[in-house]
Amino acid sequence: MADSRPQLFEQTSQYQHWRFTPASLARLRAENNRLGVDRVLHGLQQEAQVDDQETSDTRIAEATKNLLTPAEELKLIDFYLQMIKVYVTIYRASNLLKPESLDNIKATAINFMKRFYLHNVVFDYPPKSIMLTCFYLATKVENAFMKIEDFIRPLAAAEAKRGSKTQTKSEDVLGLEFIVIQSLQFELAVHHPYRAAYGFYLDMQAFIDERDALRETYDRTAHYIDKSLHTDLVFLYQPSQIALGAFKLAAKEKDFDIDLYLTQRFDARSLELLYRVLDEIQDGITNFAITPKDEAQAIDRKLILCRNPEKNPNSVLYKKTVAIQGDVPYVSDSDSD
Repeated sequence: MADSRPQLFEQTSQYQHWRFTPASLARLRAENNRLGVDRVLHGLQQEAQVDDQETSDTRIAEATKNLLTPAEELKLIDFYLQMIKVYVTIYRASNLLKPESLDNIKATAINFMKRFYLHNVVFDYPPKSIMLTCFYLATKVENAFMKIEDFIRPLAAAEAKRGSKTQTKSEDVLGLEFIVIQSLQFELAVHHPYRAAYGFYLDMQAFIDERDALRETYDRTAHYIDKSLHTDLVFLYQPSQIALGAFKLAAKEKDFDIDLYLTQRFDARSLELLYRVLDEIQDGITNFAITPKDEAQAIDRKLILCRNPEKNPNSVLYKKTVAIQGDVPYVSDSDSD
């Protein structure tokens, strides 16, 4: 009698609450963008009541011309997702994080940020600050906690070296921590393909004699898993499926045949379904292209002109509200609370 109990991964919050179809992802992002645009325009109308009318009219006209599309939001978010890898190198050089923890911290931070922007938009929360908060939160989740002062120190040093006009402060990170956790629905466990890939590597050794070639293929698999983190595959497939798709790409690059393993591990019907899934995963990884820096900078310049003034500390409306009500807490526009 077949076991009808759900698989372990199917019992996780990641499977139950963070799985979508390409169509549902597109609808969700389009609707978030539409609501975000409405909030920007509403905020600018409110700001017009407390600011110079001519200045407000100019600001509204500029914002209206520069409102970001869902595709532009995604490109800007992707650029900052790529920056997480840069920050990993900063912390690796500072010896603040153990080398063996870096892959999981990186993957968790990327996953947190991708989940965050399923419920929020860049008009309200620009991605640089969210990226740093997700990174810091990931160090806690992956048992690599450090004091906020220690977290900020390498960032400040790197910013000073680049001649940056602004420096990251601890409140820039901590001030957004609750809003990030809230948008994640307080679900902080993330399952990555790395562990699954290692499991496949161990299992393959019972079926494949070419151990050196297998090891080289496994080592290369991490490259394709890294690429997969930046795609929507994490919302569409299970980590074990992504791991095997990455293994197939690495095997193809290394001219190494892992089909011998697959044909012995799966029956014909299961293999037919599996190959279809693996083809989709491989296409998703190979077709992914990072956002060029110049394109991200152009989008960032547009964003400056269409920030939601209700949540922009530099806006007249925000400063007026703080003067009247005191400090304004960050409140999510997520529907996940």
